[in-house]
Amino acid sequence: MRYASRIEALSDKSLLNAFEVIETPDMISFSAGFPSPETYPLEAIRESFDHVMEESGKEALSYGSTSGYIRLREIIGNRLAEKFNLRYNLEEIIITSGSQQGLDMCGMMFINKGDVVLFENPSYLGAVNALRAHEATLAAVEIDDQGISMESLKAEVERYGDRIRMIYVNPDHQNPTGRSWSLERRKEFMTFIRDYDIPVVEDGAYAELSFGEELETPLAALDARGQVLYLGTFSKTFCPGLRVAWVCAPKTIMEKILILKNAADLSTSSIAQRQMAYYLDHYSLDNHIRGITAMYLERKDIMIQMLREHFPDSISYTNPKGGLFIWVSLPEGKDSRELLIRAQKRKVSFIPGTSFYPAADRHRELRLNFSNMDPDKIREGMKILGEITTEYLKE
Repeated sequence: MRYASRIEALSDKSLLNAFEVIETPDMISFSAGFPSPETYPLEAIRESFDHVMEESGKEALSYGSTSGYIRLREIIGNRLAEKFNLRYNLEEIIITSGSQQGLDMCGMMFINKGDVVLFENPSYLGAVNALRAHEATLAAVEIDDQGISMESLKAEVERYGDRIRMIYVNPDHQNPTGRSWSLERRKEFMTFIRDYDIPVVEDGAYAELSFGEELETPLAALDARGQVLYLGTFSKTFCPGLRVAWVCAPKTIMEKILILKNAADLSTSSIAQRQMAYYLDHYSLDNHIRGITAMYLERKDIMIQMLREHFPDSISYTNPKGGLFIWVSLPEGKDSRELLIRAQKRKVSFIPGTSFYPAADRHRELRLNFSNMDPDKIREGMKILGEITTEYLKE
């Protein structure tokens, strides 16, 4: 059977395997970037679905608007204005089936085969795969503790010029490193990029998962030219199974996204959108987020403690201010893929860092998720992983 060439570009199955490993009995998984299922407000969700079925069941089970349920879009617009000073009109917000669909539509809208997409290096694996499927050339821009490297960005822009059709960034508690861009770096980036006709796709999936009181300023809030497309989702702050997310963009861009959305799936699940809107109108998502971030902070601190106590001094790691991930670096010459083979034999998993590099050219890092395992499992799994790492690094 003859397959399209894009299938060959998607040979990295790390993200797929991260989902599959959840089903493995007794596995202590630091792999997937999920919120903890124990945080899902099951009774409130059930009550929301019951109300929707009683009050508007026929509408909820029918096709909906391609743009999305109006009340839900209104609520999202109000939250963005309140939380981030992002002000979008109703027609500048559409509902998508997860942020992954938003990424895919951005690829369909801007990328032809061979066009260049700039990524942070490392970057979110799901975005790398989504845009690789459009047969883009993926160009890596280095990052540091303050965010994207302006020196590296300028070099890549000079190198590729008009071939660059998109920049994808994840500035808040980044997946995979957990780092957040400084405000100064955000301003510097937006000042530089406004001189170029390049769309910027800003992934705000972790924007509200801050361990502090202050939320970061989105790039979209600094956008004077209308070149930022802002992606948001309830998958990390609420629950991922509903697949309710959104894209915000200027009206001229949104008109084209709607055409792509209609061609892709006609509309996002009507009942899921109405349930989400009812929940947001009758319960406090802010209180829910405060509860889960307190839990994740505790789990992150436990994982950091275990890294300090049970791992060799020759490793390094990030200590994030929010999000779901810690990024661990092994010494030069070591390979986290080999470490994974050994760890899985003892029922511990993680994702090797190789998969997060667009060029897949670095092998000594690994991503650890701290949200999805309870404290006892974190201590047990990290102790095992520390023993394996110590043994491996002695070789």
